[in-house]
Amino acid sequence: MQSKIMNNKSKIKNIIFDLGEVLIHGIKNTGRVLKEKHKISDALFKTPLLVPIVEELFLGNVSEDAYIKAVLKEYPELGTQEYLKAHIRENFREVEGTREIVIKLRKLGYKTAILSIHGKEWIDYLEKKFNFHYLFDALSYSYEDKVSKPHPSAFLKVLQKLDAKPEECIFIDDHEKNIEAAKILGIESILFTTAEDLHNNLKQILPDF
Repeated sequence: MQSKIMNNKSKIKNIIFDLGEVLIHGIKNTGRVLKEKHKISDALFKTPLLVPIVEELFLGNVSEDAYIKAVLKEYPELGTQEYLKAHIRENFREVEGTREIVIKLRKLGYKTAILSIHGKEWIDYLEKKFNFHYLFDALSYSYEDKVSKPHPSAFLKVLQKLDAKPEECIFIDDHEKNIEAAKILGIESILFTTAEDLHNNLKQILPDF
């Protein structure tokens, strides 16, 4: 049994990362900041930024401007369109320690990829500010692929870009539902909490990490 487990581990060639809250603190964290700052206690949604139209933004069906307009219609106390756009960008920041893990994996010869639910304008900004995209062999964004996790097609698209089989990959994400969806497809998965925990988990899975 032990040798079978080791054989499975030795097949891993690709590490697939979520972006939001794994590499970059994103819209979830930014929404919480807005909720607290403006004392929004009766939000209809988890945060004022997660109004239904956000799904259309993530699928590339509406622009950021249309999305912001819809948010402000629901929550006019958040200010002007220009303010809200600036505030969202100001609150994007790197998750401490994850970049170093990606760099280490690449030095060891693993291919790396991003599989993320995100809007085009935000990715354009994030790539310019944090310059992280050069660390990945494949980039799979919902607004380009027109599908979001946890739909199986989202995972199949990134596997296709990596030219990889499910059993050759590890998927890292901060949402349990996405982890479970990846596991159903046969992708070994890690629920992200902190970079330190991720490092320890990868150490247990990868013989050379």
